Amino acid sequence: MDFWTRLKKEIKAKNTTQEWIAGKIGVPFGTFRKWMTRKTYPNVKMGQEIAGLLGTTVDYLLTGLEPEYLNDAEQKLMEAYRKLSPTDKVNVMIAVNAWAQKKGSVLPENCSDGDCSDAVK
Repeated sequence: MDFWTRLKKEIKAKNTTQEWIAGKIGVPFGTFRKWMTRKTYPNVKMGQEIAGLLGTTVDYLLTGLEPEYLNDAEQKLMEAYRKLSPTDKVNVMIAVNAWAQKKGSVLPENCSDGDCSDAVK
């Protein structure tokens, strides 16, 4: 499961809507919709606001793991990842997905079909 799938799942689980979240964080729904369809990406601040509204964390949305379950090295990696530009984040995810597939494994949560190549588009 990727970031976007977890985000959609959290929105549904909290019985809210994309329109409500867009209004709460002060962005036009069209902008939020572009994020949800992976045409553009929210910045870290917006990601944190969205996670906060949903009662979760950006770490969870990105990795599927709650922060308290990450060891020190993993937490440092997440901190470094958060500081990257959106383009660099996409490049990191592409590289990690390629490596995981080459090793015959998947990222933190199993992808439903064993292929995580759609984690970043």
